[in-house]
Amino acid sequence: MRVRIFPLQIIMGLLLIFGCTEDPDLLYSRAETEAELGSRQRALDHLIQIQRSTPTYTDAYLFAARLFFEDDNFIEAINQLKRGLDAGADSALITRYIGEIHHLKGSDEEAYRYYLQALRYNPDYEEVQISMGIILREKELRDRALNHFEQAMQINPVSYLAMVNRGITLGEMERTGEAIEILEQAIEDFPMDGPAYGALAYVQQKTGTVREAILDNYALAIRLSSKDRMLWDHYLDFMAADSNYQTVIKAYQRYTKEFPNDLVGQHRLQDIYLELATMESISWLDAARQACDRALLLDKDDHVSHANMARIYLLQEKPRLAILEAQLAFEIQPTSEYRELIDQARFLID
Repeated sequence: MRVRIFPLQIIMGLLLIFGCTEDPDLLYSRAETEAELGSRQRALDHLIQIQRSTPTYTDAYLFAARLFFEDDNFIEAINQLKRGLDAGADSALITRYIGEIHHLKGSDEEAYRYYLQALRYNPDYEEVQISMGIILREKELRDRALNHFEQAMQINPVSYLAMVNRGITLGEMERTGEAIEILEQAIEDFPMDGPAYGALAYVQQKTGTVREAILDNYALAIRLSSKDRMLWDHYLDFMAADSNYQTVIKAYQRYTKEFPNDLVGQHRLQDIYLELATMESISWLDAARQACDRALLLDKDDHVSHANMARIYLLQEKPRLAILEAQLAFEIQPTSEYRELIDQARFLID
């Protein structure tokens, strides 16, 4: 019997087609691991490999877009998603994610347009209904927002996010009884998820609920969902009304531990410390200075922290140093407020 000998080129081609293409699920798992370890480029390499070998693997485009967006590369994030559309990946998922990125970027009209497009691809897309409702609620179009949350619940009667957002919207409309009822149902159905506890605490603030009960719900919410920004926003707003500065400081210190790269918490701490320095004792200036230093380590062009440094130096009667910091703040963000700081420091020198 004669053995057929294949040319080397054919053998190599067959190996490339059948032997060298790795399982896309395995590559995706590796990409997740690399991203968690901080090796974002290696993660992207795996995702691009998936896109080439399995062009319709939707998650490879979504994950790559998220990595680019987190690196502040908005254009490439959108390009990744459009590449997925061209390759025939899930149009509804990808279009919705384009909307999400526009929403995070602050382009609500663009986001809403893409959400509508995603619904055309999939009319029963629960998450899109919720996303559209959130945009409308943020625009204070609450009746229309409620309609989207209710449509999401028609698609999925136990949609947790729809229940939570519907509860918050009803609370904002002063329909607190309905809000509390649906949020308590969400807690009963999903007792280990935090947002409903936070939303319930937010609505309870509009009723005669005792402070301790509200704080208990916020504590549960934060313990279960410590990375939920909206939850923290409501909690910090509630705590800001507390007359006990130490309690407010502890709340913001907890926030900055959860979000160490967020400047908002550092700015708020600076304001509190400066207020205490003028009301109680200049010893609070050390804490204010440390909060400014932490913020400037994150962003050397943080004009708010430079301005607050100028205020610290003014309170310490160091006008020349105050001028330097106030000028830096003004150069980064020219405002009348920073110009007045410069003039105030110069007046003390003259």
